[in-house]
Amino acid sequence: MDERRRAAAVIVRDGRVLMVHERSRRSGGGEWWTLPGGGLRPGETAEEALRREVFEETGLIVGEARYVLEMPYPSGMTSVFAVTVADGEPRVGRDDGFGPEQLGVDWLPVPELPIETNGVPVPPLMVVLPTLDGQTDGVESASGSLESTAGAGAGAGRGGDVTARRRSATK
Repeated sequence: MDERRRAAAVIVRDGRVLMVHERSRRSGGGEWWTLPGGGLRPGETAEEALRREVFEETGLIVGEARYVLEMPYPSGMTSVFAVTVADGEPRVGRDDGFGPEQLGVDWLPVPELPIETNGVPVPPLMVVLPTLDGQTDGVESASGSLESTAGAGAGAGRGGDVTARRRSATK
């Protein structure tokens, strides 16, 4: 069986990266922050999917998209692009009733990362938020391991804990 293919956007503005706050529709309703993006439709290229998904999730129109790297995601491999967008502020996408529920979008601090990829600060594709009892919701991070908020996920050091615990201000 083939893994699902995805595309995701790294959009940086004023030292902050645009992230989407989502919640599972499954029992337990775990929450996480992730880069804008999603699955490729049949016959669609990664860049076409990227442009469609960024618009659907944020209302922003992609200008330039530069391929950066492939990264693992719980549902399959993701093509990550460095993206510029037209002026404007992101907004919460329309809920289609499928997949995770989008709770908001926000510009979060770019985490300190051990390396950059061709000058693009690529944060983890997914940062899992704790449940009320302090346990993670069981959603795997992009690296395939469970993430906690204690210095993991968005990056240890400056901004790591803030990013992992921040709740969406848009919904």
